[in-house]
Amino acid sequence: MDILRNIDGKATQKAIEKVLRQYRTYQLTTPEDLLPTITPKYTLEMPSFTGGIHSKVENAAIRNAEHYKQAEKFFERFNRGFYKLTQKERQIIIMACLEEVPMFNYQISKELHISERTFYRIKAQALYKLALALRVEVYLEEEVTTQ
Repeated sequence: MDILRNIDGKATQKAIEKVLRQYRTYQLTTPEDLLPTITPKYTLEMPSFTGGIHSKVENAAIRNAEHYKQAEKFFERFNRGFYKLTQKERQIIIMACLEEVPMFNYQISKELHISERTFYRIKAQALYKLALALRVEVYLEEEVTTQ
């Protein structure tokens, strides 16, 4: 398992935490956030021969549709990686990272009836496995020696 030795643990942890924040962001966004404020504007807008869309409402609808495509793609990829974890690992990740108000580590370990040391071990292992499953692991730079 030489490949695992070349993984930068701290950088990988930052990368997976970024993915988890992205998950929560997608989870919390609603269509209303992307809608423009609609106020009456009485102007004559000449047709464009380039086929471009200039309406704020149409632009918002396009952004909204693109946002949901990205979110759906992200959730599909995330879920495939997430379900490679054990049930206990998934439970810890949800409680610590994905809930609207994440619990403190000591609260999770107490609720799951495990020691804090075991909790930290399982959590680290779960984040590492999730990073590998989602392919966001970061590798150490090979030191090049010149002679």
